[in-house]
Amino acid sequence: MTNVFVFAGRSARRFSRSPDTVVSTVIFPLLLLVTLHAVFSQAVEAFEDGAAYGQRLVPTLVFSGIMFGTIAIAAGVNTEVQDGWFDRIRSMPVSPAAPLAGAVIGDAVRAVIAVAVLVGVGHLFGFRFDNGVLPAVGFVAVAIVAAMTFTWMAIYFGVIAKSREALLGPLNAVFLLMLFLSRGMVPLDAYPGWAQPIVRANPATAYVTLLDRLARGGELVQPFLIAAGWTVAISGVFGSLAVRRIRTAGGRPPADSVAAPEPTPI
Repeated sequence: MTNVFVFAGRSARRFSRSPDTVVSTVIFPLLLLVTLHAVFSQAVEAFEDGAAYGQRLVPTLVFSGIMFGTIAIAAGVNTEVQDGWFDRIRSMPVSPAAPLAGAVIGDAVRAVIAVAVLVGVGHLFGFRFDNGVLPAVGFVAVAIVAAMTFTWMAIYFGVIAKSREALLGPLNAVFLLMLFLSRGMVPLDAYPGWAQPIVRANPATAYVTLLDRLARGGELVQPFLIAAGWTVAISGVFGSLAVRRIRTAGGRPPADSVAAPEPTPI
């Protein structure tokens, strides 16, 4: 367990030294907050009888910063796989799962920073914790859990990707679809009928709904159970696959997938 916390500290320190992570966690969501509020606030506030659009938007962008920030973590893991760092770890008396678990725990620091910055700036756009102190604490806790959950997903793709370039495009595309097909941007009823089942089934909708209810009130049991189910499913599946890959192959592609070297001419 000590090794896990050593790697968690390493992961937390890398956050401050990674411009990519800072941009995707803080800068990108802040730009979205300003842009989306300017474009959609009047339409959505009219649709919801004057409810402040910032109240809906901030939980969505907290989740967005958390989710997109994991891409930089995945890229870092991929670089370490390609450089043979995990191979060296496997030669030491350290569990192969310790670096991955440490990265996930260290990501909690990034989640707290994302919440603090976005909630602070979101206050200028009408965001408030109207539901009391304990739900506000729950808001931060859910954000941390969501960060750790999607870190496992990102780590798995970082482990299996053949290069950084092969990783970034698909992962960005998946996360963008999850973000824009969630109920955080606009109300569910504003989507076309064919899209509403997709929006309901989207994991992003589950987390954003729970964050929104914790901030401004509403029924919590159903969104909590749905978000908890996604947490267990995503963490369990991608976490076990990533640890298995690191344990068996150091994260590298199987030997039979690597082309044999050409013979040296005599």
